[in-house]
Amino acid sequence: MKRKILLIEKNGKLQFGLTIPQGWRGGDLDLEEENNPVKQFEFSKSIAITADKFGFDSIYAYDRLIPFFKDDIQKNIFECFTLLSATATITKKIKLGQIVTCNSYSNPALLAKMISTLDLFNIYP
Repeated sequence: MKRKILLIEKNGKLQFGLTIPQGWRGGDLDLEEENNPVKQFEFSKSIAITADKFGFDSIYAYDRLIPFFKDDIQKNIFECFTLLSATATITKKIKLGQIVTCNSYSNPALLAKMISTLDLFNIYP
């Protein structure tokens, strides 16, 4: 499975974060079953809940319209801020963020509103 674990040091404490699946699962199911959006969200949700439970500091998602791994090009991908907003409602302590926001995908005012709303969801789970 292609997943990154991010390491950040803050105030002398090593912090751990990870990227959550945004629809793809990593090829453990046939394509038709893997492209089931309900199962994909359940999988992403289980990763987020597990990371929160085991004390990871942060979860990240990519702001992309298509998967960036060539093996995943035919698979669905969830929109970054919608997925993070849904994740904010099911996690308790973990911080949420995006990896690289593309300023040409959304109007800047809309993007600012999306991020400020996500920030509120993340502060008050």
